[in-house]
Amino acid sequence: MLVLMLLKYAVAVLLVAILAFCLAVATYIHYLHMKFSHIPGPKRDSFLFGHKFVRKAILEKKKTFGEIFWALHSEYGPVAVVFFVHFPFVVVADPKTVKEILLSSKYLKPAQNYEAFRALFGSRFMGRGLVSEVDHSRWEFHRRIMNPAFHRKYLMELTGTFGESADRLVENLASKADGKSEIKVMDELERVTLDVICKVAFSMEGDMINNDTLFTKAISVSLGAMFESLSPLLHFDIRHEARAYRKEVRDSVKLLRDTGRDIITQRVNDMKHGKELPKDILSFVVKVAQAEEDYTLEEMVDEFVTFFVAGQETTSNVLAFTLLSLGQNPHIMERLLEEVDTVIGDKENIEYEDLGKLEYMSLVFKETLRLYPPVSGSARVIPDEMDVVGFKMPAGTSLFVTSFAMCRMEQYYKDPLTYDPERFKLNEDQTLYTYFPFSLGPRSCIGQQFAMIEAKIILSKLLQKLTFKLVPDQDFGIYERLTLKPSGHCANYITLREK
Repeated sequence: MLVLMLLKYAVAVLLVAILAFCLAVATYIHYLHMKFSHIPGPKRDSFLFGHKFVRKAILEKKKTFGEIFWALHSEYGPVAVVFFVHFPFVVVADPKTVKEILLSSKYLKPAQNYEAFRALFGSRFMGRGLVSEVDHSRWEFHRRIMNPAFHRKYLMELTGTFGESADRLVENLASKADGKSEIKVMDELERVTLDVICKVAFSMEGDMINNDTLFTKAISVSLGAMFESLSPLLHFDIRHEARAYRKEVRDSVKLLRDTGRDIITQRVNDMKHGKELPKDILSFVVKVAQAEEDYTLEEMVDEFVTFFVAGQETTSNVLAFTLLSLGQNPHIMERLLEEVDTVIGDKENIEYEDLGKLEYMSLVFKETLRLYPPVSGSARVIPDEMDVVGFKMPAGTSLFVTSFAMCRMEQYYKDPLTYDPERFKLNEDQTLYTYFPFSLGPRSCIGQQFAMIEAKIILSKLLQKLTFKLVPDQDFGIYERLTLKPSGHCANYITLREK
């Protein structure tokens, strides 16, 4: 009898505790809703889960964050709020705010936005690398170590390696260039940019362009998981398929980090024994890092993984969108071909000095990045209450500023949806602090110059030898897998170019 009474008492206590917890959660969510109720935005789909339509559209690849936020600005103005579950996300399309929060180190990246960068299903992924580190002082420490490897003087020496990888890509595509086979060029570009990173950053052997490897698959699985992890249920799903997927992701992350750890450890040991190191990015980092007692091996591995994710995705995406845009605008393609023929001609080896002469190609890439930036925008946390376009933002608010949306708004660009490289010739239509495909300020992308040199060499080689014709019935939209990609994978019919 006593046991039964104690059991009833325990159940009653548990129910009261659960009820109290639910009441506390509901009170907190209501508090957040009221705290941001003065900011315009669409009606929530759910009290508990906020604006479910946003997450649903993203996960089903129907819309990108940039497209959703662009639509919000079109309807609600320069400031709008959406809730991801209980988290308020304020989107802002205002150059003054962009200048304020991106150019100052006072505003930090929101930690919750980079959970999938730091770890995937419990396994350390990019950890505290340059992209995912939110502590500014620690980020500055990492950036100082990495800076020498991205100095222009060193990048000038990489043109030969970029060219070798590009030549193998051209050779691979030439073997399929029958004008009839549908080739998903974006997939091929991802291979060549991965090959470049392997060679110039870590002197890794192997041909990533013509051969599939476990390492190639591991990167693809990890990148996909960063996107899929946006679904909170996937983290707790006990079904066999979900458990098997999480294990595959963890195994892929382990392979990437183990590979990086082995390469870095060997490089450190070689330096200690006085052996000559390869002239690559890793050697620069190892040499500087050895003078820093506070720079751990795992942090070096973090940067190893970060390089592959950021380095591969950025360049391959901008190249794919450029070829897609050129295919849709043959008059621009014709003018670019004239420049490539004039500057590069039949040269097998493209020199660094040649790249500066490709002035129209620079405009083409700028226009591609205006309409199709690598990511939709940047987020920062405001530490104090702040006035944003007339709205009082509470301290601790995450503001998301999106180049994708602002570059498509008529108040900032004339005929914004028209692909027109000439708009950048005199910067007449460019409004300051609306165009920031590589972010701005201290947290701007360290590899943007690297990416543009690589992109120019690869595109020059492709246009020098091959002709591209878009497959007409493909999907010409955009999908998001953390970075923005063409939905149809830039499908083309390819032929050898006749001059």
